[in-house]
Amino acid sequence: MKQEQHYIVTFFVLFLLFAGCNEDKNAEISGTIDYIGSSEIYLEQKPIHYKYADKIRYQINPENSGRFSKSVPLDSQKVVFFVIDDTEYPVVANPERQISLNVYRADFPDSVDVEGYPEPWDNNYSDYYKEEQQIQQQIDGEMQDFRDGKVNEVLDLYKSRYKLAKRHLAETPLDIYYYKNMGEYLEKRLENIEYRRDQSGFNAESARENVIEEAKELNFFTIKSLRAQRAGIRDFTNAYANTFGVEDSLEEEYGQELTQYDVKRLGYDTLNEARVSVLDHIEDRDALAYAKMHLIAERIGEMSPEIAEPSYSAYLENFSDYPRYTSFLREFYEEVEAVSPGNPAIPFSIPNQNGELVSMDDFKGKYVLLDFWASWCIPCLDEFPHMKKLYRDFDREDFEIVAISIGEDSLRWRQTINRFENPWPQLYAGEGFEQETFKAYQGGGIPFYILVDRSGNIKRYNDVRPSFNLPDVLDSLIAE
Repeated sequence: MKQEQHYIVTFFVLFLLFAGCNEDKNAEISGTIDYIGSSEIYLEQKPIHYKYADKIRYQINPENSGRFSKSVPLDSQKVVFFVIDDTEYPVVANPERQISLNVYRADFPDSVDVEGYPEPWDNNYSDYYKEEQQIQQQIDGEMQDFRDGKVNEVLDLYKSRYKLAKRHLAETPLDIYYYKNMGEYLEKRLENIEYRRDQSGFNAESARENVIEEAKELNFFTIKSLRAQRAGIRDFTNAYANTFGVEDSLEEEYGQELTQYDVKRLGYDTLNEARVSVLDHIEDRDALAYAKMHLIAERIGEMSPEIAEPSYSAYLENFSDYPRYTSFLREFYEEVEAVSPGNPAIPFSIPNQNGELVSMDDFKGKYVLLDFWASWCIPCLDEFPHMKKLYRDFDREDFEIVAISIGEDSLRWRQTINRFENPWPQLYAGEGFEQETFKAYQGGGIPFYILVDRSGNIKRYNDVRPSFNLPDVLDSLIAE
């Protein structure tokens, strides 16, 4: 029994089914909040693609009295997420049942009581969440030994976590946590192969086959399972491809340590062949359509249109009976084409550390490297010494760097730019991955680089890196 002195937030979630079989189903969400402070509160549905699709969020803006009302259209998802400051709580949506949530704000998301469920799913989730947090703490403590190849219990802990979810949430609409945790366990098994691949007596090929067999036994390759994963099939296939030692081979060939970004591009053919081979184990057409959609979206987002186009076009033809997937891919492909080399650079007007607005037009007549970064991004910071060398080697009449921070903490941004003392323009945009210019360029991760030519057109799209190929690219361009 929760104590009355805790902050209590009471929500009444009433799902109304409109007349007519073709009408959309809406959730009319209303309630009162007695304390929110500066918290951001919203309801969220998971988008079709975790990185490249728009977020589906419905902001809750209480009145002065604390009351609010929000109508939320429902799709095929059974679960929507009530979110406070990026911490989520799952709510089983039913268009014909009234659901009321009692949220104890100080303990959110641990202490939520739900009335209206036919079964005590809220209690099941609460029991699961408390035990899962304990397991996660143990995982965090063991992870460095796991990465270093030392004796650890990480795989056993991941197995315990998915079995915990199965015990509490299997056969309920919240079984998404079982499938999600099971997928993360299988990914960790693949990561373990990557870390142990060079150990004496270790057979990586046999270990890969064992993971695939266990994945089949656990029904990982089903549509229900893949939809529960953070990124569909993407994380599993990436982990599988990394077990083939492509990164080591490339670093031996190029004689230097490469970033994951460089490995993805230089080793694309080999990595992609390994990723695609995983699809051979998917028997259900619904699951195959969903899995291929994710891999093609990643290909569109990370590779040039010339590389992405053949598989993209084949998907539109072969899976035309999945209009939601094809519509998403078609729209995403067109957006990426709009920022491919030869198109005008995206205009912006962003303040520097002195509050002065800086725009793209300020740099016409020179090559400009747009560097989207954040203070928390270690790979971003690792590029700074190489960028400083470039800045010394090329004249300002020919070349400029413009740093655009999308970090959400402006104080940390100022501390970072003061610490590194990078001499090029420093702009603060904030807003994280939702930042307007970053999204307009279809950025999926950072560091993210756009090279703009003297005329203000995009010359290279996220395929140059200061620590790797940018010096040669600039030498060639400026010599021309």
